[in-house]
Amino acid sequence: MKIAITIGDPAGIGPEIVLKVLPGFKDMPDIKIFGNREVLKRTARDLKLTRNFQAIKNIIRDCGTPVNFRFGAPDRRTGKAALDSLDKAVKSRPDILITAPIVKEVIRSARIGFIGHTEYLARFYRTRDFGMMGILRDKRILLLTTHLPLRDVFKNITAARVREKIELLEWGLKKYFGIRRPRIAVAALNPHAFEFSRGEDERILQGVMSSRHCGVNAAGPFPVDSLFNRDFDGFLAMYHDPAMIYLKTRPGGLNFTLGLPIIRLSPLYGAALDIAGRKIARHIGLTVAIRTGIKLFINSQKNKTGGPDR
Repeated sequence: MKIAITIGDPAGIGPEIVLKVLPGFKDMPDIKIFGNREVLKRTARDLKLTRNFQAIKNIIRDCGTPVNFRFGAPDRRTGKAALDSLDKAVKSRPDILITAPIVKEVIRSARIGFIGHTEYLARFYRTRDFGMMGILRDKRILLLTTHLPLRDVFKNITAARVREKIELLEWGLKKYFGIRRPRIAVAALNPHAFEFSRGEDERILQGVMSSRHCGVNAAGPFPVDSLFNRDFDGFLAMYHDPAMIYLKTRPGGLNFTLGLPIIRLSPLYGAALDIAGRKIARHIGLTVAIRTGIKLFINSQKNKTGGPDR
């Protein structure tokens, strides 16, 4: 079970939370940190975490070049450092990849076309059937669309795409969570579902019915405002914000990239530039991500279900 950890953007809280968390996992076999050693060493010195650095220095796999950075001020150089960390980690062929927060805007200055971790990893692994899933304890919410302008969401809601994501979600719930007969709830797009629809919720319903005809236990579309408090094994949301508002207003949420040949998780928070360098970043999310990654890996070995396309 090879576990790779990235350090994220040096100007953000990524190196800080890595330094705080990884000493607790340093004795695990095959866990490695991929990032520039000098970035971690300087962060440790500035935040008085030198003992933490000493505890993990033997599991650091040095990559990239040292970068002169300021906390809270990401730039092209810090973006490249984050990208070097990610590139080296995925090329190590891990079973579990845990990613620290990046700043996507500055990475794009180093690599044109970069959208985010999800799309980057899908391209690297040549995976077409994939999705972004938010996890919060027993809540598992898959997104139909990910990083799109809101006006582009509407044209991407089709019955075929809804059915594809429902089936991907069912597969993931079986493989990684051991749920034999998952109950899936699908969110509507419009307030109150159907009441203000311009055809979108009707297309969602077609996708739900199509998946039901194939034996999937799916229901909806339901109004999204209270959906995630209902008793289902998994949920499908139409776009980013409804799911993330629910997940990010509660501690301990994770981002899980479903459909990859590896397990990739990250805490559900960004680089937190406003508090970077102040040694106050909460690091529990990274701890939860590592522990959850191990659980999901063990489950996936027990539940051999093939690829998401079955």
